Amino acid sequence: MLVWDNFRLDLTAGVREFIDANAEWLTVFQLPTHAPDLDPTEGVWSLVKRDIGNLAAG
Repeated sequence: MLVWDNFRLDLTAGVREFIDANAEWLTVFQLPTHAPDLDPTEGVWSLVKRDIGNLAAG
């Protein structure tokens, strides 16, 4: 099983070839491009980016 979050690097030819070559046994669940409710890491990255953005160079 592959849960595909549509990250740009995932669109490379190598990944597509892997999916095609293993279609017999590989099930792909493709998430919408921006779906924070389906991809919990989106919420984590949102918090990290907010905190990093609030840091001031001294």
